Amino acid sequence: MIHAITSGKGLTAQVITQIKAITPAVDAIVIREKQLTFAEIDNGIAALLQAGVNAKQLIVHTHIELAYKYGLLGCHFAANQTINAPQYPFLCGQSAHTKEEAHQSVAMGMDYIYFSPVFQTTCKLDVPAKGLQALADICQAIEIPVLALGGVTHSNIQKVLQAGAQGYAAISMFFD
Repeated sequence: MIHAITSGKGLTAQVITQIKAITPAVDAIVIREKQLTFAEIDNGIAALLQAGVNAKQLIVHTHIELAYKYGLLGCHFAANQTINAPQYPFLCGQSAHTKEEAHQSVAMGMDYIYFSPVFQTTCKLDVPAKGLQALADICQAIEIPVLALGGVTHSNIQKVLQAGAQGYAAISMFFD
């Protein structure tokens, strides 16, 4: 599983063009634009669909209503959100930074987790990398797919897969 996560620079025409260009290379694009209003994210998703991006390739961060409205692939949640995932008719994923959070995600019925940060990342300079052993431990500890996030590059993809991750999610690999 390969997920591209938007960089938080908005859903401009340039970003929409970038998203459209990477769709053949990824399984999903996560719309994670926390600085935008609900209406701006709504309009951005509409623009993506109008540009020809398949709704079943889009995951929206937090906004369940938009996943329903547009028939998106799914919704991704922050680690601190409490969700009853099985009640939703789409894919539900969650961020996890500890084994406890990973187990909570499983208990809430999540379909996958992002475990982060595996490597040092420019997105969160103040957060120490967890490392490949922590990733391997999480992958062995839970029954749902784990995607590595944080500092994943073309040169270390094989290492995260060898650690047991079923894929990866990345921002800077796909968006500048």
